[in-house]
Amino acid sequence: MVNCYQTGLNMPSKKEKTVFLPDDPGKTMSKEEATKELERFFKRLEEDTPKELREIGADRVKEFIEGEVSWSDMFNLPKQMVRDMVEYGYLQFQTGRYEEAERFFKMLTIMDWNNSYYHSMMGSILQRQKRFGEAIAEYAEAVKLNPTDVVSLTNRGEIYLQHKIFGDAAADFDKAIALDPKKENKWANRARVLKAKIEQVEKVLAAQKAKAAKTDEKDKKAEKGKKKKK
Repeated sequence: MVNCYQTGLNMPSKKEKTVFLPDDPGKTMSKEEATKELERFFKRLEEDTPKELREIGADRVKEFIEGEVSWSDMFNLPKQMVRDMVEYGYLQFQTGRYEEAERFFKMLTIMDWNNSYYHSMMGSILQRQKRFGEAIAEYAEAVKLNPTDVVSLTNRGEIYLQHKIFGDAAADFDKAIALDPKKENKWANRARVLKAKIEQVEKVLAAQKAKAAKTDEKDKKAEKGKKKKK
């Protein structure tokens, strides 16, 4: 986000408490004047809007604040239009157009934040772009909304594995595996393969550590032997 210091714009000091008028960016009003103008605006809005419509609008806003409806519901977007956006965004993802796919799914998450699939897709898109921190955040939101999201658990675990955070990776893989006792889910099966890799790496690391400890002990004994000869 570009701020006033980056653009070189002169902004009023905190003490001035001025507000720019929308029709004239160079003209300002005091905070008190702005408050009165806002009150006049709402009064005009109340006079021009039928009571029944105001009540419906107020109920809708209340439902949105309480998380009962999404942005798409607020704006009455047709469900088919939302489905088309999902399908088109996924098509862009499949063809490797990740920036375009991100644009669609970012909008979808804003429209319906409580949809775990949108967050999971955002995680996948960001992961493909190697934006791993952002991807983990999206997968975390997806799992929070849907704890049985095997895809997000497996993908997040893979990011942890790539960055050698073995404990967190194993925890995600274990959760994904536990959700598929019959070994039928391809994502859970991938988690099994990746979990096996962690176990292999841990064995190698343990062997290297043991070897280093033996070498260190051998060197210490050799050093003691030299001192005794002296």
